[in-house]
Amino acid sequence: MSNIYIIIFILVALIAIFAVVFILRNPKKKRDSSIDYTAALNYLLSGERRKAFEKLKETVRKNTTNIDAYIKLADILRDEGHVQRAIKVHRSLTVRNNLTQLERIQIAKSLVKDYKAAERYDKAIETCQSLMDLTNGETWVQELLIRMYEEKGDWEKAFEAQKKFARKQGVNKDWLLALYKVEEGLRLIEKEKEHDGRVKFREAIKIDKKCAPAYLYLSDSYIRKNRLSDAFKELKRFLKKAPQLSYLAFGRIKEVLYETGDFGDIENIYNDLFQHNPDIHSIRFALADLYERKGEIEHAIELCREELEKHPDSELAKQYLVKYYARTGNSEKAVELSLELVEKSLNEEMQFTCENCGFTDNRPYWHCPQCHAWNSYLN
Repeated sequence: MSNIYIIIFILVALIAIFAVVFILRNPKKKRDSSIDYTAALNYLLSGERRKAFEKLKETVRKNTTNIDAYIKLADILRDEGHVQRAIKVHRSLTVRNNLTQLERIQIAKSLVKDYKAAERYDKAIETCQSLMDLTNGETWVQELLIRMYEEKGDWEKAFEAQKKFARKQGVNKDWLLALYKVEEGLRLIEKEKEHDGRVKFREAIKIDKKCAPAYLYLSDSYIRKNRLSDAFKELKRFLKKAPQLSYLAFGRIKEVLYETGDFGDIENIYNDLFQHNPDIHSIRFALADLYERKGEIEHAIELCREELEKHPDSELAKQYLVKYYARTGNSEKAVELSLELVEKSLNEEMQFTCENCGFTDNRPYWHCPQCHAWNSYLN
């Protein structure tokens, strides 16, 4: 009989152990946590982040194995300005055992955002490099790494990473690579290394001959060094390569020609530019302004009339003509055009913009048709 009692005792003990394990696992709580987690996701989708935060807290309290809930909880902390707390939560997840590959990627992705928000770009870059290993160099990770180099202002590494990425993708990013060189040059100029800065600007032009800022900053550097002839050469190259942006050079050209005593040449430059680019409005009006300053106001009026013939709704042409007609005593024409401008302004439809998503329409909505926010058009 004693053996039977021993067997019964063992069975009872085993049942007790299984019961304790069952209670500790508490599947009811896990079911409850899934309800909280689902509610949190819905609140996130509807933009109710505070409610989502509370539900996520409840989720991880009931179920400490829900990694995604922890990630989203810390993401909200970061977005609300609690960056160090977000980093602490996300980093604590990295030491957990049995993380899936996807969970490790999601944690690292959030940590990059944390470090960026904290302006700890070295750590953000280090984490991006870990992500490269985790994802086998996925495109989105390479783009993220390049953005971090840009945020840090490490233009040399951004250049190398972008060059490699563009070659791998089979796309031409010379325009962007040239701009990286421009940024390098500007950084050197800030350190009063004018020559080294100009070298970078020339490297940019070598990569992309239409790199407008390289010509402009190169001319600026020459102006600072009083090398006005060299500055003027770069400005003329700029006008040839980027005539649509010629208005950016007009002030610099005037400055150089005033200093060299060759201001009379500016009319030839403008005329030559206008003959080759008659449809660029900024050149036409710059030339009209020059004629006015020279007292040749009829030439200025003619240029603006030609613009109105091509573009009857050109407000800028009408504004210039109002000034020119007033100068010549043609009050009737000046008033007529002024009234046209006023009438157009009064008849323009008011635009309403949703404060939540930026959707714009000519009528206000109490329920935005794009993001479905309420009263977002009313201030």
